[in-house]
Amino acid sequence: MAKIKSNAHLYISDVSDPATPAPITVTSITKASPPVVTPATMPPDLVDGDLVNFDATGDPYLDGHSFAVGALDATTFTLPDVESSDVAGAVATGTFVIYTKTGPDALLEACMAQITVTGQAPDTITLDDMCTNTTLLGDNKPPTFTFQGFVDKDSAGFENLIEASITSPKPTVAIWIDFGAAGGYIAGPGQIGEVTVTAGVGQGLQFSGAGIFTEVPTYSWAL
Repeated sequence: MAKIKSNAHLYISDVSDPATPAPITVTSITKASPPVVTPATMPPDLVDGDLVNFDATGDPYLDGHSFAVGALDATTFTLPDVESSDVAGAVATGTFVIYTKTGPDALLEACMAQITVTGQAPDTITLDDMCTNTTLLGDNKPPTFTFQGFVDKDSAGFENLIEASITSPKPTVAIWIDFGAAGGYIAGPGQIGEVTVTAGVGQGLQFSGAGIFTEVPTYSWAL
């Protein structure tokens, strides 16, 4: 299964500054549709549409996953892509970090023409005996993705993409693929593979490459 979209956006964290953003303490997360998050201190730079990645809440649906935020006020925000049935119960502990497209700690964007995300089928275990034929599905596997875009030599996002591709050992970066308001997003940790730059006759420089999520990411349209 693949999701393909032109004019999608690929954001990755800054390879030259691999420090994780400072975690913010969670005071409570309600079991509601959508859940309401109350942080100990409301981050002044958090804006509608930013992603927050949770840790140590005790809820496996939240921990290690990133979700878009909405309905911000002075003390709370919601997780509009999450339903009450997704979370086990109300939460009163944990932390989150913010991934944003603007500001000093923003993820960096390279100009994309098209991004294709391809799911990997889970491994299977065959349990055959003389009486039955049974196949069990294993755990979900992280998807791979390919991308095409255009080179802007002055783009910090393109330079960062190349840095993520050539750095050894391969760095794990925060990846946010944004398919727009109608298309949803995929977010999680991953790695960027080889990037190729080409030039056609009468055309500008273009690049293409591939990557893989290192863990099963958040899929907003499947929440």
